[in-house]
Amino acid sequence: MQAQDLIRHLRIPELDDLRQYVRSLPTNTLMGMGAFAAITTYWLATRPKALKPPCDLHMQSVEVQGSRYARRSILQHGDTYMTYYYKDAQTMYEFFLRGLRVSNNGPCLGSRKPGKPYKWLLYKEVADRAEFAGSALLHRGHSQTGDKYIGIFAQNRPEWTISELACYTYSLVAVPLYDTLGTEAISYIIDKATISTVICDIPDKARLILDCVSGRKHSITTIVIMGNFDRELTAQAQQKGIEVLSLKELEDSNSLRELMYNFFFLFFSTGSPKGAMLTHGNVVSNCSAFIKITEGLLKPSPQDVLISFLPLAHMFERVVEVRCISHRTCVCVCVCVCFTGSLHNGTLKIIDRKKHIFKLAQGEYIAPEKIENIYIRSDPVAQVFVHGDSLQACLVGVVVPDPDFLPRWVKKRGIEGSYTEMCKSKELKNAILEDIIRLGKEAGLKSFEQVRDIALHMEMFSVQNGLLTPTLKAKRTELRIHFREQIDQLYAKIKM
Repeated sequence: MQAQDLIRHLRIPELDDLRQYVRSLPTNTLMGMGAFAAITTYWLATRPKALKPPCDLHMQSVEVQGSRYARRSILQHGDTYMTYYYKDAQTMYEFFLRGLRVSNNGPCLGSRKPGKPYKWLLYKEVADRAEFAGSALLHRGHSQTGDKYIGIFAQNRPEWTISELACYTYSLVAVPLYDTLGTEAISYIIDKATISTVICDIPDKARLILDCVSGRKHSITTIVIMGNFDRELTAQAQQKGIEVLSLKELEDSNSLRELMYNFFFLFFSTGSPKGAMLTHGNVVSNCSAFIKITEGLLKPSPQDVLISFLPLAHMFERVVEVRCISHRTCVCVCVCVCFTGSLHNGTLKIIDRKKHIFKLAQGEYIAPEKIENIYIRSDPVAQVFVHGDSLQACLVGVVVPDPDFLPRWVKKRGIEGSYTEMCKSKELKNAILEDIIRLGKEAGLKSFEQVRDIALHMEMFSVQNGLLTPTLKAKRTELRIHFREQIDQLYAKIKM
């Protein structure tokens, strides 16, 4: 009796009401609720489990008594200082050789162009090209004890890693040049390290180097370009006493192999660039610590592929790449956009930087980069700038036609003339406007997201003319100021 009284006292009136309510629901509703509960239970049971940290994140190190090292990682058992993880990989060069051996000459570096499949270089191909290039650098006067600094001025691509490997194969020093800080920082680094050879990915980077050393005493004697370049660049460089050659020419002029000793590179931050010399031991120790920390979580295999998108001028990207290469994992570099959104199914997308989003006069929010990324798919369009503001009801744009593709595109439409003449042609402007509007509709742009009119501009946006950042992003404020006259004219025509 006491137990029954206790249960009666514990009964909650609201639960009785809930039971009555559930009984009154239609059968279909109850079945739906049951299905939803089952799906939720299944998802909770099968969802990916969060990775458990390998240690207490609030206590990641412990004090070391009686040692010149004050503290050590909690993950390191004992007070032994770990300088390497593999006995056969105690330098950066040996790390690569280990990858070559354990991969059985598998795919090493890959890249692709837009809409094309990946093309892979095998470990042996990478090793041979690096050896040829490094040997040629020795033949041209570089040495471990003398002229040892080699500048690498490029975006991520297989040749970046090949150039770096060429350096530490022959104990030369790779100096990453990063143009985010501008020409003053690049000039400072070239002078500080007395760099005589710079390896660039595109002719524009080579021209930037020439601008940095123009009209003053400098140490540059050779510029190596990974891609194609024209004779005009060669002549411009010769006037400054600089030789320009392709990476292929460098690889084809190899000499004898010498011993490898140390690897350094300069890393710079804000203000005047700061030189930080890192030895093979520094980098190998860091890689070993990374392997040690992640050995229970990450197990690279030949089937894994690392997408390299953090700039290789950043040391962390190279640590991750070395860790993967030493475990026979492939490294690929995508030449264009690696992904369209954060998730492959479009659940989460990067729309635009918050500061770039603006509102039109009717209150519609506009993300201009989203629109520009659609318009840039138009064959005759090389660059585009979409503009709007809160005082106007529509968008306008400035388009730079592609000088290489434009002649073929206009020929089909019966438009003739030089590039300059065509950029002044109203007929061409209307044809391009029609094409980008078509692409916008196909991509699902709303009517207020489409430009009402455009102006054609002959000169490409670039770092040199101040319209692009050193990382080739649009300087929207500068573009707005630069094209203010054209923008005002477009809006005036629309109002008429």
